[in-house]
Amino acid sequence: MKNAFKTLTAIAISLIFAASVKAASPFDGPGALGDPGLIEVPAVTEASAVAEPSMPEASVPAKGYTAEQLREMRVHNAAVGASANKGLTLDDERVEIRYRPYADYEKTGYLIMSADFNFNSRQAKLTLASKLPADGTLVIFTDTYGTSKEEVLRAYEGVVPRERIKVVALRGASRGFWARDGIPVPAMDASGNLVVVDAVYGHGFEPDAEIGRLFGARVEKHGYYFEGGNFMANHSGTCIMVNAHAHVRIPDSVFAGQYGCREMIRLPLVDGIGHIDEHVRFISEKVVVTDLPQYKDALEGKGLTVHMMPKPSGPFETYVNSVIMDGKVIVPVFGRATDEQALAVYRSLGLEAFGADSRTLSNNGQGSVHCITMTYPKVPARELMKALGATEL
Repeated sequence: MKNAFKTLTAIAISLIFAASVKAASPFDGPGALGDPGLIEVPAVTEASAVAEPSMPEASVPAKGYTAEQLREMRVHNAAVGASANKGLTLDDERVEIRYRPYADYEKTGYLIMSADFNFNSRQAKLTLASKLPADGTLVIFTDTYGTSKEEVLRAYEGVVPRERIKVVALRGASRGFWARDGIPVPAMDASGNLVVVDAVYGHGFEPDAEIGRLFGARVEKHGYYFEGGNFMANHSGTCIMVNAHAHVRIPDSVFAGQYGCREMIRLPLVDGIGHIDEHVRFISEKVVVTDLPQYKDALEGKGLTVHMMPKPSGPFETYVNSVIMDGKVIVPVFGRATDEQALAVYRSLGLEAFGADSRTLSNNGQGSVHCITMTYPKVPARELMKALGATEL
């Protein structure tokens, strides 16, 4: 079934790309628990031993959508139209930019992940948690039933002290395994307060209001289908997305008024499921890495310094889908000769690099370590709990 799903998705991507890609449209103006040996292994050669996932794999959606789902989302986004701009200040189609993106290379306050270890993700999740900054907090979300707080604490206490772990209940958490897509995207207002942006998520996990309450954050809402995996930004407001599928219907004014983008670089779909975090990521304000030569010239034309990353051989494998936390980068690895080359690129850019096994995660789930996480800035814990709106267990 998984192979059939991937084939169907690939066909849909090919057909939609031909019909939907637009030109760039910038804005006017400027492992097993208790085995520490699994935590820092840069090149994994054997699958990590894992316990049974807390939710059956069939209950956790694979990343991406069927052709019918893609069609429905395109129709929906086409129908949203100008209503998504309700509440924005428009003046001759110029939008007041009140926020700025939170860039995920900035200071990390919170690492947010689902409690589930589906797609053999235990070693990757433990590695991610082990590299959390010393003053950071690990937030694990679960359904109001099923996984208990004690189970989560036992799973992670070997790499993060219990007092730095928050276990929260979110409805539909099993559908939120791909946290980057379902958790609202963080931004900052002019006073440095957290803002979270609520989009419609195709897999039905939408804790945006709860997240907003948990973090004491303002919630910006729009009616378009959109996933955080297709949003990459630096702190000065340069944003990048893959201009494919239903996302081509989202106007630049939404990204300006609600995400804080001063420029949206729309790149064509070349490979993968159509999310920018598969193939481009910011290392700093002006430095990006990519594994697609087709993107290099376009990004350099926008004034960015581009470093090429090797591309592993699997169809959904990528070293670009990494997580940066305070000078450390957790990189997907696949037991291939190119693993160490990829880690070396990150190290050459001043980052301390660690490998996380992503073979099953990428090739069966079709995502990787950036996809299963969301990072938030450092805000007071009481604001965080008020904004995520979840119930702390």
